[in-house]
Amino acid sequence: MKQPVAATPELREKAEWDTILSACTGALGDVTLTDSAVIILFAAMMGAGDMFSMLTTAIMPFMNGVFLIPMAIVATKVGVHRLIVWACSISALGYFLIVATPFFGSWGVTIMITTLTLFAILHTGYVACWFPILDSILTPERRGAYLSKMRFLWQLSSVTFLFAVGKMLPKEPALWQLQLALLAAAIIFSGRAFFLSRVPVFIQEKKEAFGFHDGLVTALGNKALTAYSSYLFLLNLAAFGTIPLSVLFLKNHLKAPDNIIVMISAVTFGGMLLGSLLAGRIIKKLGIKMTLIAIHATFWLTNSCLFFIGKGNNVTYALITFLMLLYCFTYAAANVATTSEMMAMATPGNKTMAMAVCGSFSSIGGGLSRVITSVILGAGILAPEWHIKGIKFCHYQTLFLIYAVCILFAAMLLVIVPAVVPKGKYAYGRE
Repeated sequence: MKQPVAATPELREKAEWDTILSACTGALGDVTLTDSAVIILFAAMMGAGDMFSMLTTAIMPFMNGVFLIPMAIVATKVGVHRLIVWACSISALGYFLIVATPFFGSWGVTIMITTLTLFAILHTGYVACWFPILDSILTPERRGAYLSKMRFLWQLSSVTFLFAVGKMLPKEPALWQLQLALLAAAIIFSGRAFFLSRVPVFIQEKKEAFGFHDGLVTALGNKALTAYSSYLFLLNLAAFGTIPLSVLFLKNHLKAPDNIIVMISAVTFGGMLLGSLLAGRIIKKLGIKMTLIAIHATFWLTNSCLFFIGKGNNVTYALITFLMLLYCFTYAAANVATTSEMMAMATPGNKTMAMAVCGSFSSIGGGLSRVITSVILGAGILAPEWHIKGIKFCHYQTLFLIYAVCILFAAMLLVIVPAVVPKGKYAYGRE
């Protein structure tokens, strides 16, 4: 077990870069298994239908929500540094097993879903410890700049990887070729545990002052935090399904080639690069209130435009690429804004539990968005096609329309967000 050391400026800077490198290497696992086209195409090629293909992208965010608070409890018992290294190391082994699932024949899809679930549970150990570790490293004035730089660099690494995969894959790749792409991601993903193991444990001036029960009660009693957490749940419930659904839409309805889909996935992640890079400036110029309103407007606009796309050709592929680029830009800006506010709202002395509660609300909302979508697709609840004045719409377009309506509903709940409509005296925990 590492002994705590004094946090000198030099050690803080080194720790910042180690965490950034861990984020860059680990992002390939998170992105490839949740938001990229690779896992969806991989699952589909193994025989998974729309339901299970969509479900592969839902497991990680949903499990994050369910297990984040229990993992936060474990973190308070064994220490955040020890838990995060062990969780990432075992997750890396699980990643390699996911790559090997085609070798299990008819059991492949079942083993893949099971391993993804275990991977996702272990991933919550990483999430539960990540922000408390950052909080121990970053001074308040460094938060915004660090978060923007860190998100920009890990997204750059993800975009570069996905773009390279898309360039190397043929128009109709074989299963083994997608396996090789995932294997490369698994090898790089192993770097997350290595770089996190190099982060020192700093002596904390403000130690966690609450146990589990008191910490949970304190976190839930923080009105600013709970209101914000409830809002994030509803926003993610409405908006988190669009990215993977667009991949299924491209593949199954618009009949786009697989390599083009991976390329589109890579290009659209460029939106996250821009969003992370510019988020700080946008928030500084517009303020949190107007930034959140703009986020809703953009989410609604992109889903509404996707609803009206009915045919697949070079023009519509380019349009979808632009729309998803815009969507990912907005998604990244939203992440920077919500993370910065979450860290500020957490009560001093109760950072781990407060961030776990907020993260649970947010992740469960995102996970449920994709779980519900996968159930709808698998159950065949929606009509395969329907018409308005001779214009044909498919069930994927129907889901985009539902997302757009739900995003408008979530916008009505901005009134409960303290940054938008302050009410009373809230404990923001600002140093």
